[in-house]
Amino acid sequence: MGWIVDLALVGDRIVGIDAMLDPSIHVFDLESLRYLASYGRRGDGPGEFEDPEQIVTGASNSPDEVWILDGRHQRLTQLSLDELEADTAVAPQTLAMDGPNAGSLVRVADGRWFAGGWITDGRVGRFHADRSYDRTIVGFPPEAEAPGMTLLQAYESRVVADPAGDRLASATLLAGLLEIFDYDGAMIAQAAVPNPFPPSWSQGRSRGGRAVMSVGPETRYGFTDLAATRRFLYGLFSGGRVMEEGTPWATKDVQVYTWDGAYVKTLRLDRAAEAITVDASDTWLYASGPEPTPWVGRFRLPEPQG
Repeated sequence: MGWIVDLALVGDRIVGIDAMLDPSIHVFDLESLRYLASYGRRGDGPGEFEDPEQIVTGASNSPDEVWILDGRHQRLTQLSLDELEADTAVAPQTLAMDGPNAGSLVRVADGRWFAGGWITDGRVGRFHADRSYDRTIVGFPPEAEAPGMTLLQAYESRVVADPAGDRLASATLLAGLLEIFDYDGAMIAQAAVPNPFPPSWSQGRSRGGRAVMSVGPETRYGFTDLAATRRFLYGLFSGGRVMEEGTPWATKDVQVYTWDGAYVKTLRLDRAAEAITVDASDTWLYASGPEPTPWVGRFRLPEPQG
């Protein structure tokens, strides 16, 4: 196992994306964390990965099914965990996304997809069940103005869905900003983040002359990952400056919110994590991190309150 950069719970299994070693997908037993299976290899062909970055679950007739988002190719590979664990012939289906660059993707109960990432004219986009682009549902703050690709980069967000249905949450990577919307993008709540801050950047230009965001000395990481249960939102919150040495995106702090945006508390892990997921009962938090060596661990959560 190498460096696990994303985690997801699927039934009695936990799945991780490995950004360091081939194969790229590892499956573990949820209770014992015992290794079960792996899948993947680097490449451009069907079922291969160039930049696997997210595991997408949910809204499926097959409870063992996962989708792996390849960010560079903007496509999804569908996998059966039962097939992987049985070590049978695996025949994954690879399907293209049709629309803006999705860097964070969630599938809801009616089959539609919602995405953060570099979305055209905003922060959250909606896709039809066939993965074709519908429209941008959450734009940029009206006071935010910058040319070209700048705002798409500055407001890149992680998007999750309420398992109970009809709500989405968007947490901004480079800001202390967490917002809750309905499926049409109508604002439900702006979360009461204890230490909010807007994105900070310097205006830059790409080699081709396009206007892009340039990291400045004040640019900080905000929410580096986001997980959701029916009761709570769990946000990894860094606050570290992007230009710091080491891994400033990794953090020990997990902020907990209700789906109405109320701040509940901050949990502090004993090591810095970059990816989290939480079981449906709000009992266990699973996390991965890069230091001192890549790791995956499980943390017992306090009894839920409220």
